[in-house]
Amino acid sequence: MRWLTLCFVIAVSSCSLFAQGIVIDHTCTDITEIPQVWISAVENSIQSHYAHTSHGAQLVYGIEFIEQDNPAFDCEIGYQSLPSVANAYCVFDGQETDTYITPELYWESSEGLNMTRAVLDNNPELDTSMWGWCTQVDYYNSAQVQVYLDAMTMLETEYPDVTFIYFTGNAQGTGSEGYNRYLRNNQIRDYCAVNNKILFDFADMDSWWYNPSTLQWEQHTYNYSGTDVPAEHPAYYGDEYAHTTAESCTVKGSAWWWMMAVLAGWNATGIAEEQADAENTCSLFLSNPVSVPFTVCVSSPDQTQFELAVYDLAGRQTALIASGTFEPGEHSFVVSDLAEGVYFVVITAEDSFSGQRTVVVN
Repeated sequence: MRWLTLCFVIAVSSCSLFAQGIVIDHTCTDITEIPQVWISAVENSIQSHYAHTSHGAQLVYGIEFIEQDNPAFDCEIGYQSLPSVANAYCVFDGQETDTYITPELYWESSEGLNMTRAVLDNNPELDTSMWGWCTQVDYYNSAQVQVYLDAMTMLETEYPDVTFIYFTGNAQGTGSEGYNRYLRNNQIRDYCAVNNKILFDFADMDSWWYNPSTLQWEQHTYNYSGTDVPAEHPAYYGDEYAHTTAESCTVKGSAWWWMMAVLAGWNATGIAEEQADAENTCSLFLSNPVSVPFTVCVSSPDQTQFELAVYDLAGRQTALIASGTFEPGEHSFVVSDLAEGVYFVVITAEDSFSGQRTVVVN
């Protein structure tokens, strides 16, 4: 008996329709928990715009370190341009005119907003856009941070098919500046929670360190006028890569992959919804409804001959997605020509029925 896994990955163009917010913090950094099928989904369906200053480069270093350690996490960074590389997660780094992007070059001025619009207008393939702080939240007041929040929300309205990702500022500062950062970061967190935004909690990842001896996360804080203020953990003190250590960069790069896997459709548990039938058991990842194009993924532990097809409610085959002998591993197939309606995606492995899943296309 062949055991196959059939899963559905929603195209990331629907990510902007998330009904509730997502917070990516230090608890979202164990990339060994991400199923390979969702890594492949990111590489095949998501392209991102990321603008930042020097501190924000920690994420870029991080995903590069991860790829060096595990080529399955294939990421291509284009500076001032969007790479076009098949089977890789492609990132437009910076704006069209620069790679060191201060607030006024992304959201804080009319010129910056237009630079962001230019990237999105000229690269309609982009699915997400985000900007990383430097040290501005150490000294910005609440009104200035609110301008950031309002600008991001305005861009969301202008580009409903793009998912905008909010950031907290880095947690390296201490004293009164660190306390101000703590207040402003909480302002960002509260706004994202109330308004169901997607937040990359950079500061949280700065302050937490995983101790390999105790196998526990440890948070570093300092006391300011009776308040315990989270601050960068001493284990990350250094200036080797974008004002920190390689370990800190890797933590943030891991969280970046985790976030993109969630946006691609992963439920962040690694546990598939199961459905049994007389012949086999198919572990299914599915969020209904979907919009075309969507991706159907099949996983097999060994070489398998199978056919993957779509049928309407009358039992008529409307699309043959794949047919042939496939090597072990995960395989992704894009479905792009289905009208609105209810369909069955059926997989037949080596001439015997293996399983089906209902999909609602809107």
